[in-house]
Amino acid sequence: MIRPATPSFTVTPRLPFGRNYVFCGRDDIIDTIHSNLKGSAPYAVGKNARSTTRKIVVLHGLGGMGKSSIALEYSFLYSHLYTAVFWVDVTNRTSLSRSARYIAEHIVADHAMQEHPHASILELRNCLSPKGQISSGAAAELRVTTAVKEWLAAKHNEEWLLVLDNYDDVDAVDIHLLLPTCDAGNVIITSRKNNLQMLGKTVAVDEIDEVSGIRLLVESANKEEFMAEGKHQSNPSRV
Repeated sequence: MIRPATPSFTVTPRLPFGRNYVFCGRDDIIDTIHSNLKGSAPYAVGKNARSTTRKIVVLHGLGGMGKSSIALEYSFLYSHLYTAVFWVDVTNRTSLSRSARYIAEHIVADHAMQEHPHASILELRNCLSPKGQISSGAAAELRVTTAVKEWLAAKHNEEWLLVLDNYDDVDAVDIHLLLPTCDAGNVIITSRKNNLQMLGKTVAVDEIDEVSGIRLLVESANKEEFMAEGKHQSNPSRV
């Protein structure tokens, strides 16, 4: 087999939840996300946002409004348009590091199937066993996060989608520990904060409209009835 000179940056999506097949409504918000990330319309950001070719959409609203569900549905709908899709829980620094570790393990495993040496994929020489397993420990966690950040910033790696979920404690969590300073990539951020215009295009997520709410109740009731009859079994899985 002739191996390419450089590893492919295409990896299978990495999402933490199975798709919600009764998700409905929010089409306007999903269309707004898509038009800003992948559409041909000019990318407009907040007044104080720096000029960048990276596309960032910030979904903001009160807790329970469905911000994460919208980001998840968008990720499933359009994953085929991105070379990689990763989900990062940025509730706190621990969850950020844990997510980075999952991403690193996924990249290593996915590229191992392409027969690329681990060291050529991520700069993890001091963190990887010969079998590609990542060592534990605080120092290793920092190196892993840095390695993923450098992978995202690598030349020709420009079409990834990164979801930074639950960015509420903006003073305690530094998303730039993982988010590279290069202009490549696409990012969706979910947050309860409504003052993140400096990061990118902000989109307010309010309560679901009445028509969509009724539709959701009907579809949920139909699915529960279907499952009760034993015709369907739910088996959500991590991607």
